[in-house]
Amino acid sequence: MKTEDHAVATGHSVDPARWQEAFEGLMARIAGLFARVEPRRRVSRLMLGLLSDLPRQNCWTIA
Repeated sequence: MKTEDHAVATGHSVDPARWQEAFEGLMARIAGLFARVEPRRRVSRLMLGLLSDLPRQNCWTIA
């Protein structure tokens, strides 16, 4: 089975609210690494962009 097949198979069983809660928990864990709120927000948006289902993920498509 290919990696894409696993993503499709698990994609429909993930609860969005639970995923959002887990993501926010992760961001809370690394929040202390950033002294200011602006870089913290930027990292959060970058991570969401990297985890998105864009066909190509680079700085231009995420921006």
